[in-house]
Parts: sequence; C-alpha cells; structure tokens
Amino acid sequence: MELEADLRVASDRMLQTLDQLAALENEKRTLKPGSARFQTLAKEIERLASEVFAQTHKQELLGQRAKAEERANGLDLPPINEVTKTRELNVILAEWRDAERRLSLAAPDTAEHATATGDIARLRVEYHDTYSASAPDRLDE
Repeated sequence: MELEADLRVASDRMLQTLDQLAALENEKRTLKPGSARFQTLAKEIERLASEVFAQTHKQELLGQRAKAEERANGLDLPPINEVTKTRELNVILAEWRDAERRLSLAAPDTAEHATATGDIARLRVEYHDTYSASAPDRLDE
C-alpha cells in the first residue's frame, strides 16, 4: 500500500537526517568555536534541524491520513518496522536522480551535500533490495 511505503520512507529519511545531524554535531564539538569550520557546521546543523522539523510535520500529516483511512475503511496499518520497502523501481530511480542532481549543486561540507549523499546511499540500497526482491518475478516472464 502506498501509505505504508510513504510512512516507511518518511521514517527512514528522518533517521538518516538525525544520523547526519549527530555526525556534524560530534565533529563541531572537536573544533574551536571561533573557527570557520565551526561556524560552517553550526549553520549546517541549524539547517538540518529545520529539516527535521519539516520531516516531523510530514510524518504527522501521514499519521493523520492513516487515522482517517482507518476510520473510513477499517484500514489496520502495521508498525513502520514491519513495512517492507516496496516502491516502484522508477520512483526510486527518479528520487535517486534528483539526489544526484542535488549533490552536484551542493557545496562540499554543507547540509545539502550531506543530505544528498545520504539520500543517494539510502536509495542505492532501496533500489538494490527492490530489484533483488523482484528479480525472480522477472525470470518467470
């Protein structure tokens, strides 16, 4: 179901952003506060923190949609951990291309660069897993 996949992707993206945030914050802690790198990281951490806020809002909207579906159709969604990644390959590839484009436009050592790099890694794994899961079906055609 699309809503299940949307919830899974939103949750995966949130965890990835939090990991990036932690990595940047840990690096910042090793620097002198007046250094240029410290200042750059502080700005990128602020940007990622605002991205986390946007992601939590998206998850809240998805949760409300799930609740409405439950009421209207008796839908009983499983916990996100039990949802497998089953998005269409063309959707994954489109997001992957977008992440590659964002990476090429982002300056190194920025949150945009870190986010795009993380998205590319996540989408590569998702594409591989989805393709591998559907490969036996392709052989039967």
